Formats: sequence, structure tokens, C-alpha cells
Amino acid sequence: MDVLDSSSVYPRTICFRNSENEPKELEIYQEILTDVGGVIWDSALLTIHYFFKHPDLYSGKKVLELGSGTGVCSLVLAALGAEVTATDLPERMPLLEKNIEKNKSLVENQIKAEPLDWTKNEAPNDLDLILAVDCIYYTSSIDALIEFFRKSCAKEILIVSEKRDIGEPFKAQTMFFEKIKQFFNIVAIPEEELDEDYFAEDIVIAKLVKKS
Repeated sequence: MDVLDSSSVYPRTICFRNSENEPKELEIYQEILTDVGGVIWDSALLTIHYFFKHPDLYSGKKVLELGSGTGVCSLVLAALGAEVTATDLPERMPLLEKNIEKNKSLVENQIKAEPLDWTKNEAPNDLDLILAVDCIYYTSSIDALIEFFRKSCAKEILIVSEKRDIGEPFKAQTMFFEKIKQFFNIVAIPEEELDEDYFAEDIVIAKLVKKS
């Protein structure tokens, strides 16, 4: 597996307090030259600050994150006590593994990285949460993503997606939200449950609840 050159990444520090109100820091490397998966986007910031506001929400829970990218959301959940499997495509593993290694003293054995292609793999059966942040980007992967959610037995599915108004991401989001309604109710997280400093009207954060 490829190893990232230190000259190709730069760090960002994420400061927070854990459930015991102790100050903690995660250091997350981002890629200088990257595609969609190599930096921390606004949707990820909204998500992690939602977790910071509710630090016990997923403590002790088994979590699978799709399209983990830098791994920031998975690392935050692990730091807050969740048992996390952070996944992405094989070519995205070096950055994800680098960030887990960098923060291993904080997350201990609460997190592991695994390659996963949701067009080919299914979710484990014992999950409390599937997390998908900014995974709705390409039309070619939408049907497989919906099928992955449908086949899963996870107790909760949380999706976060910054609204796009042009190009392939717009088409993908339109397709996803039209098709997903056949199988799931989309239950938005109330604004008052989010961190007001990171709330953005153009970012959807919602639970998918299977229709009976």
C-alpha cells in the first residue's frame, strides 16, 4: 500500500472536550493536492460538532463509516468512546491510516481502517450506526449506496450532504433523495441539536428510517 510523502500533506488541529469535559486534540492530515476525499469539508465539521455537542450519543456503539476520507468523523467518534470501522476505497487508505496512526494515543483500540466498496460489499450485521458524510457525489454509485443501506441491519443510518446545485453532484443528490424515499423516511436532525457555529442551511444532516 502506498505511503504518503510528508510533503504532500498538512495538518489541522481539532480541539474538543470529551464526555468527562477534559480538553483533547486530534491532529488530522489533509492532502495538498487531492480529489474529494483528502480534506475536511464543511459537512464533516458540522457532523463532528454535532457529536461534540452530544458526546455520549454513540459511546460504546459499533459504527461503520462509509467514504471516511481523512477519517476525522470516525476519529472523533472513537475519541468519544465508539467502536469504529472507518472505510473507504483502497486508494484512499494511506491518508486514513496515517491519521489513525497519528492519533492512536487518543483513540486507543477504538478504531480500525478497512477498504470497502459499497458497490461490492455489504454491511456487517451487528452495527448500531452507519455514517455517510458527503458520499452522494457520483450518479454511478447511487443505486448501490441505496441497496447497501436497504440490506443493512444497522439500528441507525446518519447521512450528511452539502447541497450542490450544478454538475454531477447535483444530479447524484437529486437521484439519491428521489429514490431513497421509496424505502426510507428522511428525518432531519433538528437545528437546535446542532452546534450553532457550524450549522449551515445548505447541509443536510438526517437519519434514514426504514419504512415498514
